[in-house]
Amino acid sequence: MDELFYAYGKQGIAITSAGIPDETGKVKTGTKEMLITAVSKMTVKSNAFDFIDFHSAADDLAALFAARGEESRTMPDYYIRGSITQMDDSTVRKNKGAGFSLPFLDIGASKDDSYDLISMDISIGNAATRKIIPITSTSNTLVLLKGGVAGEGGGKIGKLGLSFNIDISRNEGVGAATRTLVELGLIEALGKFTQVPYWKCLDTDVTNPLIREQAREWYDGAKESDRILFVQRKLAGMGRFSGALNGTPSPALKTAVAEYQAAAGLVADGAVNFDLYASLLDDLQNQIAALPAAGGPKSNYVPGVSASAKPAVAAQVVATPAATPASAPNPVFRLKLDTDRGSKPSYKVGEFLNMTLSLNAQGTAYCYYEDVSRTTARIFPNQFRPDSSVPAGAGIRLPSGGFKIRFDKPGAERVACIASDRELIIPSSLRGARDLSPLAAKSVDDIIGQYKQNNPTAVTSVVEITVAP
Repeated sequence: MDELFYAYGKQGIAITSAGIPDETGKVKTGTKEMLITAVSKMTVKSNAFDFIDFHSAADDLAALFAARGEESRTMPDYYIRGSITQMDDSTVRKNKGAGFSLPFLDIGASKDDSYDLISMDISIGNAATRKIIPITSTSNTLVLLKGGVAGEGGGKIGKLGLSFNIDISRNEGVGAATRTLVELGLIEALGKFTQVPYWKCLDTDVTNPLIREQAREWYDGAKESDRILFVQRKLAGMGRFSGALNGTPSPALKTAVAEYQAAAGLVADGAVNFDLYASLLDDLQNQIAALPAAGGPKSNYVPGVSASAKPAVAAQVVATPAATPASAPNPVFRLKLDTDRGSKPSYKVGEFLNMTLSLNAQGTAYCYYEDVSRTTARIFPNQFRPDSSVPAGAGIRLPSGGFKIRFDKPGAERVACIASDRELIIPSSLRGARDLSPLAAKSVDDIIGQYKQNNPTAVTSVVEITVAP
């Protein structure tokens, strides 16, 4: 969810909550702290939400907050509310037993299973009007298993009597189930609220009836220009549409839509409708249908590749951004690479690369590194930041995530980034590449050339680094 919020540019939404109380009186857990923890995990990178903590007058911290002054407190725009609405004990109960008896021995065994149901409802409301936002309401139920196996026996040998019994019981924790419901409910509620494809976090896709219904609500609520712009961006990323990304219909767009619809098994009428929208939301369908019209180049686009990282290699950098081709639909789209030591940085052996990637508009980017021996590897996206989407104006650290590039040999090294305002088609020789693993390409120039073949409107920037002994 944090990656989705980051990719979709969600930031600085002030929210609060009084927690998720238990209306059944049967569950005793700290739901407010669970909620805060879940929201915090969703905002580490994206800063999508600012959680404003409000305490009751009975709280000892209330006096401290009052002393500091209420005027300095950020007021939340929205609030999360909900409750544990159902806790049914032993909704279903199963019991099985058997035994046998002999003149000198009696043995019996039994198995007992019962199922409890716990439900939680969560919604988001507008703090100014206290109106609940209908599309954010969620309701989830978990089944808790309680079971046990018991055995007993007795016998008599001569005048000596013997008896025994065994009882093994198992109960699934109510606290763990409550935390799961809190996290699941927040993924749904905040995903619906921000209108990001949250179902990617739930191991499902847009073919699920409930997800499809949610997508329908989004489609019906969007402006016509926004629907068209969404379609333009998706088809442009597949190499099917080369017109302007402006949210305006055109004959070229209608032709591109019809060709995609035919490839995706839809009615090929060239119309921007919900079936087209739902199909384009599906990343797997996009890979299958990302084949341009007959005679065009084949697309090898696959959404951001996750990989296993391994620490690093060395580096040297000179920045020379390539000009946008005159044929580009969006001539003002720009890619910028900055380092902590200027456009022609010089480092010493043992120091670390510190670079920032930024775009002036929402787009996608891929970055590659060439070391002294001319070995190339992808450094962005990577397993710590698997999404290739870059929000407008956001500075992405290179390398990003949980690894660093340390210069270990003197010489000349380079970093190259390729970006576009549409989804980039990854060259077949680079598809599925693992981050920081050697590539077949012998230079970043070779990589740029491969990208340019399928992405003529992409912009590039190369930074050459000098590494001194």
